[in-house]
Amino acid sequence: MTRGRFHAAAALVALALLALAVPASADIKVGIVDLQRALNESAAGKKAKEQFKGEFDKTQNALKGEKDRLDRMKDDLDKQSVVLKADERKAKADEFDRRQRDLRRKLEDSDAELRKKDQELTGDILKDLAEVIQEIGQRENYTVILENSSSSVLYGAKSIDMTDEVIRTFDAKKK
Repeated sequence: MTRGRFHAAAALVALALLALAVPASADIKVGIVDLQRALNESAAGKKAKEQFKGEFDKTQNALKGEKDRLDRMKDDLDKQSVVLKADERKAKADEFDRRQRDLRRKLEDSDAELRKKDQELTGDILKDLAEVIQEIGQRENYTVILENSSSSVLYGAKSIDMTDEVIRTFDAKKK
C-alpha cells in the first residue's frame, strides 16, 4: 500500500471510529493543519532552512571544484590520447576513472549527509509543532485535528484551517 493510500485509509478509519464514539448530540470540532507550511513559515523553520542552504551551498561548492578538475583532466586526456603511448594512455584513463568513482562516492556521501542534516534540523521543529497542535487542540476543545498536506484530507474549508494559529503560537513560544 502506498504511503498516500495508507494515510487516506487511516483517516477514513479514524473518522468512522470518531463518528461511532461521539454521541450525535455532541459538538464535533475539526481542524486541519498544513505541517509543511507551518515548518516553512515559522521563524524556526526559516532559520533551519537558511542553515541548511548554507550547508548545501558549501558542499556543492567543494564538489564543483572537484568536478571542474575532473572535466579538465578528461579534456586533457582526450587531447593527448593520440600522442600518448598505449600504457601511458591506459594509466591516465585508469586515473581518470578512479577519480570519477571517488567523485561519485563523494556526491552520494554528501547527499546522505545533507538528508541527515535536514532531518536533524526539521525533526525537532516538527516535534515542537506537534506539541503546539496538541496544546491548541486541548485548550480549544477540538475533537480531531488532521494534517492537511497529506493525501488523507481531500477537502478542508478555510474556516477549519488552523495553520496560521499554529505558526503564531509556535513562534511566540520560541521567543
